Amino acid sequence: MTLISILIPIYNSEKYIEQCVNSIISQTYKNIEIICINDGSTDNTKEILENLQKKDKRIKIINKKNTGYGNSLNIAIQSAKGEYIAIIESDDHIKNTMLETLLKYIKEDETDIVKANFYKENNSIKKNSSKYFINKTTNINLFPNMLLIQPSIWSALYKKEFLIKNKIKFNETKGASYQDLSFHFKTMFLAKKIFLLNEHLYYYRTNNSNSSINSKGKAFLVFDEIETINNFLKDKKINENTLTIKNIFEYKVITWNFNRIQNKYNKKVFNKALEYFKKYNFQTLMKNNTLTIKDKIYLNILNKNKKLFYAILILRKSIKL
Repeated sequence: MTLISILIPIYNSEKYIEQCVNSIISQTYKNIEIICINDGSTDNTKEILENLQKKDKRIKIINKKNTGYGNSLNIAIQSAKGEYIAIIESDDHIKNTMLETLLKYIKEDETDIVKANFYKENNSIKKNSSKYFINKTTNINLFPNMLLIQPSIWSALYKKEFLIKNKIKFNETKGASYQDLSFHFKTMFLAKKIFLLNEHLYYYRTNNSNSSINSKGKAFLVFDEIETINNFLKDKKINENTLTIKNIFEYKVITWNFNRIQNKYNKKVFNKALEYFKKYNFQTLMKNNTLTIKDKIYLNILNKNKKLFYAILILRKSIKL
C-alpha cells in the first residue's frame, strides 16, 4: 500500500498542535508517517509531541535548533519515506477523508500534484471561494491562471519523485516567512499534470497571532521570495500570457504585503515595489480577463501616477485598520 509522508513544521504551537496531529491520526487512509519537525520551540510543544507519539508510533519527531520554516521542510522532505508528501501547518487541521481523497485523484490521472480547496477558520469557518479550482487535470501551459490560487501548499499532495527530480526546495531565508510563495510557484510551473479539486478538505487558521502572516515587522521578506521566482524563470521558456499572470501574481502579493506591514515601513516598501512595477507591460496587463474592473483602475493609476497610487494604498490600509 502507498505510503504518504505528512510533514508538519512546528515552532511554539502548544495551543494548536494536538488538534492538528489528531486530525492526521484519525485519517481514513492509514498508511502514513507523520514527521513533526520541532524547530527549537521554547514552549510545551516538545512535551505534547512526545505524549502524542506514545499513542501513535507513526509519529516521528525531529528536534532541532531554530533554523526556520524552509530549513525544517527541506530536512523533512529528505527524511520522508513516502511516495507522496503532504505539508500541514501546525496551527491548522484537516478533514478525516483528506488524504484518502487526494490520493484517489493523484493516482487516477497519474498527476504530479493534486491541490484541493480549503476552509478559512477564524471566529467562524468559511469556505474559501476561488474560481481556479476547476475539477480537472491541467498544467501551466493550459491554465496559467492557476498561479493565482492562494499559495496553499498545505491543501495538496505532491509526488515526492517530482520534487526530488526537479530539485524543488524551500528558501532558507532568515526570518522564516512566506517561503511557501516560491515553492507554490515552482511546483505549479513545473508540474506536467495537476488536478485542481474544488472540494474543501483543509481548515486554514487565520487568527493565530504568532503566524508569520500577522508579523507586521517582517516587511521585506516577500521580496526575497519574488527574487527567487524571477531567478527561477531566467532560464525557462515562458509565453506572454503566463508572464502576464506571473506579474499579476507578483502585484497582488506586493500589495497584500503592503497592507499588513507596520506603517513605518510604508515608504521603503513602496519604493522597493516600484523596482518590480516598472518592468510591467501595463497595456498587456490591462487586457487580461482575470483582473476585476477595480484592479484595472488601480493598475491604470499605478502606471500614470505613482504618487496617487501610493496615496490610495495608504487610504485602503487605514480603512482596513
